[in-house]
Amino acid sequence: MNCGYFDQARKTYVITDPKTPVKWINYIGTLEFGGFVDHTGGALLCRGDPALNRITRYLAQLPASDFKGETLYLRRRGPGGYQVWSPFYVPGLTPYEKYECHVGLGYMRIVSQVDGVESDVRIFVPRGEQAELRDVRITNRSAQAVELDAIPVVEYTHFDALKQLTNADWVPQTMQSWALPQADGRVVLCQAAFMRRGMHVNYFTTSLPAASYETDRRVFLGDNEYGTWADPRSLHSTQLPCTQARRGDNIGALLVPLGRLETGETRRLIVQLGQTDRVEAHLDEIEARMQPENVDRAWQALAEFWEDYLSRIQVDTPDAAMNAMLNVHNPRQCYTTLTWSRYLSLYQLG
Repeated sequence: MNCGYFDQARKTYVITDPKTPVKWINYIGTLEFGGFVDHTGGALLCRGDPALNRITRYLAQLPASDFKGETLYLRRRGPGGYQVWSPFYVPGLTPYEKYECHVGLGYMRIVSQVDGVESDVRIFVPRGEQAELRDVRITNRSAQAVELDAIPVVEYTHFDALKQLTNADWVPQTMQSWALPQADGRVVLCQAAFMRRGMHVNYFTTSLPAASYETDRRVFLGDNEYGTWADPRSLHSTQLPCTQARRGDNIGALLVPLGRLETGETRRLIVQLGQTDRVEAHLDEIEARMQPENVDRAWQALAEFWEDYLSRIQVDTPDAAMNAMLNVHNPRQCYTTLTWSRYLSLYQLG
């Protein structure tokens, strides 16, 4: 137990040291839409067959410190420029005042604090939905007001997982991104391989207005990609360049101003990543899914599903650890194995 402890009351394992010997993953959603999230916020998501309809670019063979699939940056405005970090530890590797990753039933919750700015992020797929939600709460725990921006980021993969690795010249030529600005200031970033543009379109958006965006990895990292994921050069400019990448290595990045947070004040941001046939036809549905009351309802529904699932068999022995294994962890593992088998893991292609 060098990396954390079991919280039996909440039926979770709590990781307290992000530098685990290997990435600790947790499954969210189902094969209809889902995948796994690791304890530093990286995610491998798919819709249906993970070998033939993969969404995020997650290469488990890369070092644990490397960005994989999804992340979130925060930046603080100051007189000398911007201080940039990730509340997920990777890829910034910023030392934390506090870090907890709650490996829950169908969700990951990551809590961290840097220089008095606390982040609390719940990552899950609502039951029956084909989208991942990241429910972000940022609280100013410091003694003075702070000006903050949030920049959620996703890196896409070619839908054919094997081709992503074997066709380095052709795959980038098929990838396309475009933006759909909304009247309320929000931006929906869309992405697809050109041969699937009318069938499988990925989208990435937020509940709060975005001041700017970027979809080209080379531009986002800067300096001809000699800028790094740990400190992207574009995050030191006031705005992102707003490139719509018609080919190349496609990402989605949205710069969301959180504004001025007074001491003790909290700002909430919902980040949504999903896939549909035609985004323009589902904008109302996408927006509704990010309404705070609907997010809360989906979170409660997920908890109720697991309470019902685990309640089918409960045992009581003199050993509390035995009870936890029989009542929570073993049935949860059986459910995960039945749902995912070797379709998606750190070790199997899918």
